[in-house]
Amino acid sequence: MENITGLMSAGTSESSKSSPLLAQFRAALSPSGGAPRTLEQRLAELSDAERKSLIQTAKLVQMGLRMRVASNDYSMGYFGMVNTMYGGMAIDKRQLIAELLKEAAPLSFTPKPKQSPQDMALGFYDRADMQAKPSQQETMEQATEQPIAKPIAEADSTTSFLDKLTQSESSGDTTAEITISDGRTFSGALQFGSARLADYKKATGSSFSQNEFKANTVLQDKVAAWHIADIDKTIDGLGLNTDAYDRDGLRAVAHLGGKGGMRRFVQSAGEYNPADELGTSLQSYYDKFSA
Repeated sequence: MENITGLMSAGTSESSKSSPLLAQFRAALSPSGGAPRTLEQRLAELSDAERKSLIQTAKLVQMGLRMRVASNDYSMGYFGMVNTMYGGMAIDKRQLIAELLKEAAPLSFTPKPKQSPQDMALGFYDRADMQAKPSQQETMEQATEQPIAKPIAEADSTTSFLDKLTQSESSGDTTAEITISDGRTFSGALQFGSARLADYKKATGSSFSQNEFKANTVLQDKVAAWHIADIDKTIDGLGLNTDAYDRDGLRAVAHLGGKGGMRRFVQSAGEYNPADELGTSLQSYYDKFSA
């Protein structure tokens, strides 16, 4: 024990303290002088726009975790959920979101990771238990039991953007459907077309028809959560180009014009601004949903 103590003492000799290389490492590893900052201090350092974005992301993480719990999956807590949905986000931001959720809405359970490392490594939307393959009987039962005008998710502050988007797209009617002049059909509370549903099925390995999707509100919830998380990854990937934009506004643009359309809208500073068949332009949808 004395040898270990002596070795540690030697590492703090006068020559080591004055070493520029060691000082550089100390500065990199202890930017705050070694004193850990509290959650409140880190939140105080954020701008108003950063706080708003943080809250919006935290709400989606909370909704994603609620969906896991609803399926009797208690293998993941807030930090694991943030990593799964926003793996490309900076680690300090992920940590901040997880700590904020843990402080504001403590979990009523202790996460119990799955035994298989391979299973634990699977993403939330790739997990077999999150794939939606409703049987014909289940589809009929859900269509019968659910009120026609039930929104895609229960009224809750954690889904404020989805609530607003749902009201705009279908007034909360999960069975809504429209076919436009080119023959494409859009259905459900968020009016998803076959192309976007195909994206979801490819990402999750699930299989269902558009009619099954329209009749299954649980499936609509899953697709909605994946849809927004997927859009957010594209927004985050644009980096500094999105600093001057409202995240909800960009989500709305991507929902209307696709992720590629949203990217062109941002990169052209709004000059790329097509409208849909009903005359709704990307800019008007951005303005409608941005703060």
